[in-house]
Amino acid sequence: MLLTLSAAISLHAQSYLKSVPTKDQKIVRRWALEGDPHGIALGADGTVYVGLAQPQAVVAIDSTNGEIKQKVILDSAEIAATKELVTLRMNAERNRLYIANGSDESAMILDLPGLNVAREITIEGEAIRDALPDPKGRYLFILGRRVHVYDANGRNELRSLGFEDPTALAISSNGAKLAVFGNSGVSLYDTSTFEELERIQFGGSKPVEAALFAGSDRVLIAFRRDSMVQMVAKRIMRQSICLPERSGPQIAALASGELLLFAERRCTSSGAFATTDRAVAPASLYGVDAYAVAYDRQSNFLYTTERAGYLTIYKVPRVAVAH
Repeated sequence: MLLTLSAAISLHAQSYLKSVPTKDQKIVRRWALEGDPHGIALGADGTVYVGLAQPQAVVAIDSTNGEIKQKVILDSAEIAATKELVTLRMNAERNRLYIANGSDESAMILDLPGLNVAREITIEGEAIRDALPDPKGRYLFILGRRVHVYDANGRNELRSLGFEDPTALAISSNGAKLAVFGNSGVSLYDTSTFEELERIQFGGSKPVEAALFAGSDRVLIAFRRDSMVQMVAKRIMRQSICLPERSGPQIAALASGELLLFAERRCTSSGAFATTDRAVAPASLYGVDAYAVAYDRQSNFLYTTERAGYLTIYKVPRVAVAH
């Protein structure tokens, strides 16, 4: 493993995203955002952070007017870097941004609000699909072929976890447990000892694309391209869905412990923000070709990035969740 510091370049020239007119009543604001938008995260002050694959950069955007408050170039095309900015994750304090760089085989930690590079971690031979901070602030989980557990500052690797397959596909943590998804199912680990607590087989031919804990952390949800699986104790519930063709690991977000938001391309008869009666009610933002989503509870807005070149804010309808 190589630990390096990136030579990031910060640009402060004032500019604004171009507004895109729309007749969709659910849309609060939509802006054109060039550069192949990928991962997204929301700051405590309402700043929206978006990862751009071309150029390889992070932009900080004012969510009220589309002002680009700051832009940091992580690597230039001249050095043939391959940072894809697959995910952008925020820690609980919202003062650090964690970036998974895909085929660049690296993850980065940026300090906020200055977007200064605190750490870059390179794991040779492993594309990095996710970099997930522990909700309790103890660790950083980096998803390559296996899950590499680092200290919170990303300085030391403490251990690695994985399957006998041995490919890890998605991860999620509720603080007490870490869920690691592979081709054969999901393993749950105790985050105090990292002993394997349980292994669950749930079938299916397509790989898991994204995962998260919900329902006051009692429900574990896995997304495939064609289905969503909810696991509650020994009970497994499946629902047919159609994830966008090029979506990433941040395609779903929780509006509450029981309301799950995700984007879905047009392929079913469900309507916009359609819900179904499950342990956790999934609400589909239908017909949106999103790559990633992020939810702001204070405003009840859902933010989406689209690789076609858009950043959009949707107002989420107040949905009664069945108990």
